[in-house]
Amino acid sequence: MKYLGLDVGDRRVGVAFGDSDLRIATPVTVVVRRNIEQDVQAITNLVRDYDAVKIIVGLPRHMNGTQGVQAKAVIEYAREIETRVNVPVIFWDERLTTLEATQRTQRAGARGKKLRQGLDAIAAAVILQDYLDSQANEKPNSNSFGDDVDRLDNESSGM
Repeated sequence: MKYLGLDVGDRRVGVAFGDSDLRIATPVTVVVRRNIEQDVQAITNLVRDYDAVKIIVGLPRHMNGTQGVQAKAVIEYAREIETRVNVPVIFWDERLTTLEATQRTQRAGARGKKLRQGLDAIAAAVILQDYLDSQANEKPNSNSFGDDVDRLDNESSGM
């Protein structure tokens, strides 16, 4: 099965590609967010180009597991992508992925602007790799929020 991984930010969306047979995620590109129509078109093109059947979206959560403002914005954005691209979205815990992506790029020698340019795509690859690893190990999907996003959202807002 082929997947796209997304690391959704306010200004950019990091994109990675992964295949469940190969069990490896690779950074692909960074989509600069402009408006939802252009974002949908860019992601639709990537889904088509990579024959992706699911999109794994990093869900930013606080270290205590609760959702903040950014998580809610990511959920709203991803649901819009899911509806318009017509490919299922799975939410995946992305805590500490940007830190891991930064450390990886620094170990590779990237600094400053060079480090920032691909960081979002590398973070998307970290998210997707974590998802692929969990599927390969067939362990309980403890980082996936799937349909539980709405329930978790209500719990964190005190509803």
